[in-house]
Amino acid sequence: MARESHRKMKRARSAGGVVFQRLPSVPAATEERPGGTDAPCPDGNVRVLLLQHETGKWMLPKGTIERGETPHGVALREVAEETGLHNVRIVADLGEEHYMFFWRAEDTYYDKTVHYYLMEFLGREEARPQREEGFVRCEWVAIPEALDRIKYKETRQVVQRARLALEQGGGAPSPAAGSALGDPSMTT
Repeated sequence: MARESHRKMKRARSAGGVVFQRLPSVPAATEERPGGTDAPCPDGNVRVLLLQHETGKWMLPKGTIERGETPHGVALREVAEETGLHNVRIVADLGEEHYMFFWRAEDTYYDKTVHYYLMEFLGREEARPQREEGFVRCEWVAIPEALDRIKYKETRQVVQRARLALEQGGGAPSPAAGSALGDPSMTT
């Protein structure tokens, strides 16, 4: 007879952002393509912001959606709280990341969904980690470096979707994103 688990299961919903900036002074990078040819790397001057937790893990800013909050509102709030950056705009919806984990301190399994947005950093601020949440470092890195540092498969997939959105012109605001920012009652 199989042993029954008496551990709790909770659902959690969060939202966050892949914050990027374009560095105009950086020459277009090249990458070696199959066949030995060098071709321009489309995201060579794009940098994304990663947070390093005191455990050493690199991650994207995100946080819990509370009752009455919208995912895009939470994403903007969490980016501001965890990185100190307020001067950002949502330019694309990157969809959701879904995973399960066990939180030993609560003896509880979590079924978690995180809604991510691509956000452009508009400058004039310095990123700083939120120490109260255990973050020790913020760093702007190229997308290939971000993919190398992030160890969770689901989060790497979100960064890949951000890369694709940027390649497809995701640096320009979408009408939906502009409306959502202007109308706090709009939900996504």
